[in-house]
Amino acid sequence: MALNLDDVLATLIFLIFIVLVIAIIFIVIKGLRSSTKEKQIINQKLDAVLKKLDELNKS
Repeated sequence: MALNLDDVLATLIFLIFIVLVIAIIFIVIKGLRSSTKEKQIINQKLDAVLKKLDELNKS
């Protein structure tokens, strides 16, 4: 049973491609999570500012 160099190279290239796709998906998911956290922080700060403005308008 002889190893065919073309088959070995094709398999390695395919495996590297799969690893890269998984890494890109992981990076995208991680970026979306952090942007969601940032949005929540920004919304909390905006809510605090709006509450202060409402208090100033009432008095």
